[in-house]
Amino acid sequence: MIVVILHCHYERGGVTQVVENHVRALRENAECEKIILVSGGRCSGLSSETLQSVELIQLDGFDYDPEVLLVTDLELRQQQMLRALKQQFVLHGVSVDEALLHWHNHSLGKNTAFPGVIQTLASEGWRILLQVHDFAEDNRPENYGRLVSAMQAMSKHQIDRYLYPQHEGIHYATLTRADAAALAQMGLNRDRLHCLPNSVVMPQGAPLSKENAREKVLKTLQLPDEARWSLYPVRGIRRKNIGELLLLARWAGENRYMGLTLKPKTPIEQRSYERWERVAAEVSNRTVFDAGEIPGLTLLENISAADYVVSTSVAEGFGMAFLEPWLLGRGVIARRLSTVTDDFENSGVDLQSFYDAIPIPGNKSWINECQREIWEAQTQAWSHLPETLNPKIDMHVGEVVETLDFAKLTPQRQVKVLRRMEHDHGFEAAAKEFSKPLVGRLNQDFSESVLVSNAQAVTEKYGSACIGESLVQLYQQLSKTPFAGKQSVNSVSGTLLLNSGTAEVHESQSGIDMINAYHPFFPCRTEVL
Repeated sequence: MIVVILHCHYERGGVTQVVENHVRALRENAECEKIILVSGGRCSGLSSETLQSVELIQLDGFDYDPEVLLVTDLELRQQQMLRALKQQFVLHGVSVDEALLHWHNHSLGKNTAFPGVIQTLASEGWRILLQVHDFAEDNRPENYGRLVSAMQAMSKHQIDRYLYPQHEGIHYATLTRADAAALAQMGLNRDRLHCLPNSVVMPQGAPLSKENAREKVLKTLQLPDEARWSLYPVRGIRRKNIGELLLLARWAGENRYMGLTLKPKTPIEQRSYERWERVAAEVSNRTVFDAGEIPGLTLLENISAADYVVSTSVAEGFGMAFLEPWLLGRGVIARRLSTVTDDFENSGVDLQSFYDAIPIPGNKSWINECQREIWEAQTQAWSHLPETLNPKIDMHVGEVVETLDFAKLTPQRQVKVLRRMEHDHGFEAAAKEFSKPLVGRLNQDFSESVLVSNAQAVTEKYGSACIGESLVQLYQQLSKTPFAGKQSVNSVSGTLLLNSGTAEVHESQSGIDMINAYHPFFPCRTEVL
């Protein structure tokens, strides 16, 4: 079997790490004649170990679409990509009858030609696994709008037909059961739909004692000797909900410092990040930015120095940061994202330290004003698209409630809440009263029994051996699909939903409405400064 793995790029990031883990698993567990990685020109995130195990194909036009397309005709770009890809397949000895194509994030909208190329390859008999890490429909209006523009789409179902082709030779893999359920409800064949979680491995590096690591971190960051350290080990992009980190740092005790490791790389994300740096100087001066950017201070040292890891993220494809720290003996306090955390808890990981919301109290007038801001933020995010292509917004301004979740507030409103807490201690005390369990967890140690049992559960259910075996089994299942020559490719449009091999008629929801029902809106994700 020849395995061809395809993605826009292999820069450092989540998908590249998944690909590296898959390559390692294939080399260790499978009789794989050859592994080929296909991408555009960016491959700096690949380790030397991976590079020694694979062949590389780099194609012009395979990376992200540029802001201004030189070739605006979508069909022409698909033809050019298909021709270049097939030429490279011939040079590398890849044939349709013995190869398996594993394509990552084909539907994200970063390269709008991918789905059309995939449909053609499937019709010619290629066996293809489409692994969906993230969705263009999931509050990514720029990505979705790029697809609409490229396709000149007139309806939601037209986009679904393009993004999610159905064919006997096409299987789908998602990172979570919730995402698999969403695709199934959109009409994808359940027999060709699989859940393939990411594997979780111990961060590389020599083990460190907590005290030695803590001493180095405090000295390097010039923090007080009595300081306690917690870490948010992420790049500070908008969906990481940085305003809420400032709130946790306020509530975590006088000697508690919380570090955010990495700064964003794109201008739109940098503007948001720099705003939160300025706000932190006013209202949360124990929040440490760029804690992972210091020369000589490693991620492993930062985590080893921490009493626990935190996460305020409002959207994750898999949630690696929810699992990795347990392998280093560090607990996690995080906002519960049910689309990912339900899988973890069903696998035996104890997440009682997670929280569902941070209720902020207010009078009726304040609640209504905030609700209107949230509604306006969501409608504004999609306003560049025709109204018929917008997701359904399930929110009612004026709904009678006594509190609103801090993460649901617009970032501008979050800033106002934090500034009010700085000067109105009665208001802050009332908010803390609604979150007493969370405040308590921020100021207590994790039990050794929970740390040990969670490390065991993560290793058993999400270790490289377990996930590697699942990957190989999935490849073997797909490789048994008979080569049938050229066939037509169906789509998820219409009303045909296949369930357990029996065709039943249903009215399938559009992809954007279904995905948005599973992944709620948070204003921080789409804010533009």
